[in-house]
Parts: sequence; C-alpha cells; structure tokens
Amino acid sequence: MNLILIIDDNVEFRTMVSDYFTDLGFTVEIAENGREGLLKARAVKPRIILLDVMMPDIGGIEVLRNLQTDDDTRNIPVLVITGTFFDKHMSELFRQEANCREFMSKTVELSYLQKKVESLVPKKP
Repeated sequence: MNLILIIDDNVEFRTMVSDYFTDLGFTVEIAENGREGLLKARAVKPRIILLDVMMPDIGGIEVLRNLQTDDDTRNIPVLVITGTFFDKHMSELFRQEANCREFMSKTVELSYLQKKVESLVPKKP
C-alpha cells in the first residue's frame, strides 16, 4: 500500500495535497500537528511523510529527530515543505537529518511534488 502521511497544521494545504494524492491512488493519512504526526507515523508506518516546518506544538525539526530515534520510523523518507520564508541555513539544517530527502516551499507545483514522492516511493501494483 502506498501510504502517505501529511503532518501539517494548515488545513487548506493538507486537504489540497491529500485530495491530489488520493486521486492518484495513494492512501493518505493526516496529522494536524507534530505530536499527532509522531503517533500516526508509529501506528500506520507510512511509506513517506510530508512534513511542515512551523507547527504550534512540535516543530518540523523536532519531528524529524524524533522519527530518527525510533527503529520503526527512522527509515521513512521525509519531504519537508514550508509555507514560511526560509533561508539557505534553515534548508541546510533540515538536510543534515538522514531522513530528510527534500526541503521545499509550499508554493511547489503539485506535479513536482508528485515526481519527488514517486521517486522515493515507487508505486506497487
């Protein structure tokens, strides 16, 4: 099963991305914040995680690091997607984490995001 977990506190963004990937045949789980995202990642073991940077409870970098400490979640690829302005240093900080495969803006074209997801999670028949 091609399960994607979206961890994002922005309802419009996560709904848009969820609908897009559901239409492509993916199964999508949603978490509204970092704490819920960590619990769901351990429970459903997604093939990939789309992670926001700025969230009200646990931020993206803490989520990445928590995923790294758990044998069940450390190898799940994570695409970090932010709606806030970011500089090169923030991008480099996230990319140092072993499970962070990409750092991009929420203004990214959904077709580009799809290509990134499919390159990391080949579709199963």
